[in-house]
Amino acid sequence: MKRLTTAITSGIFILPLTLAAQSWSWVAPIDGSGGERCEVVQALKGGGLAVGGAFSGSLDVQGLGIDGLGNDDLYLLRLDADQRLLWAVVAGSSQDDETTALAELPGGDIAFAGAFWFSVQLGDTLLGSGSTSRSLFVARLSPEGQLRWARSIPGQGLKNITGLAARPDGSLALAGYFERDLDLSPFFLESGRADGTTFAFVAALDGQGEALWARQAGHSNDTRANAIALMPDGGMAIGGFFNDTARFDNIQFTANTFDPDAFIASYAADGSLRWARKAGGVVDDEIRGLAAGADGSVYATGSMIGVMTVSDEIVLQTTSGNPNFFLLKYSAAGEPLFGRTLGNAQIQRGLAIDVLDGLVAISGAFTGSFEVDGLTADSGGLPHGFAAGFNTAGEGRWLVPIPANTALVASCLDIGPGGRVTVGGSYSRTAVFDEEELACAGSTGAFVGQLDPALTPVIEARRQELAVEVFPNPGSGRFYLRPTGLPYDVVLYDDRGRRLGQWGKTDELRLEGLPGGWYVVEVRLGEAYRVLRVLKR
Repeated sequence: MKRLTTAITSGIFILPLTLAAQSWSWVAPIDGSGGERCEVVQALKGGGLAVGGAFSGSLDVQGLGIDGLGNDDLYLLRLDADQRLLWAVVAGSSQDDETTALAELPGGDIAFAGAFWFSVQLGDTLLGSGSTSRSLFVARLSPEGQLRWARSIPGQGLKNITGLAARPDGSLALAGYFERDLDLSPFFLESGRADGTTFAFVAALDGQGEALWARQAGHSNDTRANAIALMPDGGMAIGGFFNDTARFDNIQFTANTFDPDAFIASYAADGSLRWARKAGGVVDDEIRGLAAGADGSVYATGSMIGVMTVSDEIVLQTTSGNPNFFLLKYSAAGEPLFGRTLGNAQIQRGLAIDVLDGLVAISGAFTGSFEVDGLTADSGGLPHGFAAGFNTAGEGRWLVPIPANTALVASCLDIGPGGRVTVGGSYSRTAVFDEEELACAGSTGAFVGQLDPALTPVIEARRQELAVEVFPNPGSGRFYLRPTGLPYDVVLYDDRGRRLGQWGKTDELRLEGLPGGWYVVEVRLGEAYRVLRVLKR
């Protein structure tokens, strides 16, 4: 049974609905008189969740009706394990304000961040934007929603906070971008440019909001961090794009053909740069979401067009001139481990990613039909949302489309306790979850929902790594697995992650008739497993 919570201006009705198919355990709307966006969601360790974004007009959630102050205003909602609203933070100005990042601290406090114009009232604290009209902010709340502290981060020019992570010691890491300068007092970041160039930044705040350190990266045109991932040792990785020259300390990248290329940079807990990598081609490539595994590996998703070179061995290509989404994995030391692009001739974008206990989950938007390892979704030409599950080897395990009669985007995702996946997003007119329909009162509505636990248990026992190799490598067509004479099970993929074939009980690979280039071979023997790369001349 699923529960849809439908908010109207006169009150709240909780409607239990019996479903024929079960993709969702529950879905709750975030609606009002204008337009609502769900930008961030966090499944909380003690149960329930926090969700944030922006709205215009009025916000009506479970009997709570609040009129906005003008244009977009920011919100943060705390729901319990039964999706009941516990408290809400709503604030704004006469211009556009928003919540863009969210994190739960080890003790259960909730930190959130975003942007405001001129001034904004958070609890008993009035934040100002200093000498600039638009400022960033970070705030910390108790589990009951009481403000502990809030600070503004002003600066000249365009700026945004795009990621927030809570570290084990109670400090916070944040990432984003700025144009002219950014005041993270006592640290002051400057681009040194007056031509509209933007720089990425990453910083750490202590438990009281005081800056511990701040770093910047960029050089010419745009370098922007879109996402952050917390590493097991308290370090962090940031990812995004650059479209000219970008400098990460003494590492410099130049974008191919000056179109956007993707980057990932890893920093230690003290802010020192550990490594930086680029991935790009001749058209647009961009990382939109990052997640870190328990072993320090980094997973990334986003969108790409054309060819994206991740390494000499990993080169991805889209099926047309439209964006496809991708899944990349890097080791803790920054070595690219695998990459695959997923999509069709229309448009697909990966917007959020998380990883926990062997499950990698991605959400985003797509048009047309696409396939993930035998699982298919079809939007019929309209923009729909999706959530997809993979194992840590990048193999597809489940795929859930989220239809709408006009458009829907699944912009945020989080894997909570027990491996349950929570998805949030926005839609226009109506959206469909299983067989039940949500209708928004204004131009757009927002939603947050949890996928059915029966759908998501893809946690797999850690496999023993198989001691096997391919020879000759490179080769001309016929390859062998060594040690020879063993009954290996083999799956063959091309460099775009498409499955080409599979064979059982063999130690031989037959690539005759296939074009030259890199291929990926998945080899299993009993419980042991290994992924190998093969170059056919």
